[in-house]
Amino acid sequence: MRARRPERIPPSPGALLETGTGRHVRALQTDGELDTDRLAAAVRTVAAAPPFAGFAPDLRRHAADALGPGDPATCCVALLRAERDRPVDRDGGPPNRFHWVPLAERRHVLGLVAPRDALDARSLYMALGAVLQAYFGRFRAAAYRDPTELAGFDPVGRPTADEARRRWWSREFPRYATPVHDPRSTHRRVLHTARLRIDAQRWATLTGGSGPLGANGSLAVVALLAWCLRAQGRPSTGFCCEFDLRDRYELGQALGPFTDRLAFRVDLDGLHSPAFSEVMRRTQAGFLDSVVHYLPYPRLLDHGVRTGALRTPHTAALWDVTVHFCRNPPRSARTKNERAPAGGPSVELFREAELLSHAGRSGAAPTDGALLDVHIGELDDDMVLVLDYVQPDFTAAAAVQLLDQLGWLIDRVSTDPAAPLPVPSQR
Repeated sequence: MRARRPERIPPSPGALLETGTGRHVRALQTDGELDTDRLAAAVRTVAAAPPFAGFAPDLRRHAADALGPGDPATCCVALLRAERDRPVDRDGGPPNRFHWVPLAERRHVLGLVAPRDALDARSLYMALGAVLQAYFGRFRAAAYRDPTELAGFDPVGRPTADEARRRWWSREFPRYATPVHDPRSTHRRVLHTARLRIDAQRWATLTGGSGPLGANGSLAVVALLAWCLRAQGRPSTGFCCEFDLRDRYELGQALGPFTDRLAFRVDLDGLHSPAFSEVMRRTQAGFLDSVVHYLPYPRLLDHGVRTGALRTPHTAALWDVTVHFCRNPPRSARTKNERAPAGGPSVELFREAELLSHAGRSGAAPTDGALLDVHIGELDDDMVLVLDYVQPDFTAAAAVQLLDQLGWLIDRVSTDPAAPLPVPSQR
């Protein structure tokens, strides 16, 4: 059976950019018998463990009639997004809270809302998994790293190493292209969202390429974005990608903000109709260069401003496209043909792609010069690119064209990965 082509989902209404880190939400869906009181006890068990200090011990239960009319799953997404955007409790209660939402008699959703600067997305999934482990009697607090052990963690370490990396960045800054927009601009910037849906078969093909990093969905998307933006005449070669410190520094199952932004260049000079593997290789090479010379993002910005390479307020203008971490390929139980535990409910990711966008009142929109902010999440076995773009610097027409080009290229790469990669405008 022929796989579906990527589907471009129409842009959503815009929202005014906000400041602050805001909160985010992830959720799991369970199908089968589930004892709510036992689940609430599992939340208390997890919240009492030292690695999960700061979690609310009570499970917030939402009544079925709280969803309102319409499709229960769609209404649940709206409810969880509203919980994410709701002002923090004035009583200063725990910021990390689990939510339970019934969708049907044997179908439920377990969600977790937390501040972005306290828990990254991987931490949200770890915590959700810990609750389900406790529900089935398999939770071990010792399997998770106590955040207090890492309070003084510095990924750079010695001051001499820090200085050497600053010198490398001083030589690297001039190699970035001039921003396509004026970083001194103070005009009113508005955030809009558009999405591109990609079926799981094509996604697996896209992320199955070789290279020093193997399959990596985030970098595969960066590679295609670099090729498309080059075809649009944008000289910028700068990107940001999420960098997971746990894997790089062997931190184990550590809860907290242990992902960082990593700025890097994608050098496509001299390429004419290359294979996708070559574009991917150059993308990985640029990423690895920055990994080797990694500076925590705040220090990188400070160094850039002090040397004059970056200018406030839009310090990210040199790398104005950010692509966020994702799993490769989708790892829900359904896509891996896994079976549910005997006598227990099956567990899947719940509408991940619909919970990702910064647009709305989440308060985490790019305000530092980034024009494109791309999240990648699962939805009903497929993957969705959630593209947040800033107007007026990046127009709705440009966003539509970019997604159309991405979809077309993904279709070509998935059909014949070794074929020469054409310029999108030549289709």
